[in-house]
Amino acid sequence: MVREKDVSAATTVGNEVAPQAQPGAEDRVRVRFDDRQMATHYANVANVGMSRDEVTLLFGTNQTWGGIGEEVVIQLSNRIIMTPSVAMNLMNTLQRVLQEYEEKVRKIV
Repeated sequence: MVREKDVSAATTVGNEVAPQAQPGAEDRVRVRFDDRQMATHYANVANVGMSRDEVTLLFGTNQTWGGIGEEVVIQLSNRIIMTPSVAMNLMNTLQRVLQEYEEKVRKIV
């Protein structure tokens, strides 16, 4: 499925999606989300690492549903590597979305 949506440049996470708007120029860009090859994975664990040039997110599932023994095994499913500027954009977007969630639904504890 391909979805098109008009969004403001601040809504996109990657800086490659929309060029910087010139003063007085239209502040909106058409973004096309093509999810035909997208996979969906559940994660209840996330880990973040970094180097000088990149930020790495690891997502996985803790399948220790009962008590915790001597070892907890996290089955990793996805690794996302991004530049620090894209990570900063992602952080700002997540903060805004979670703030909106708390205003509309409930506080997250």
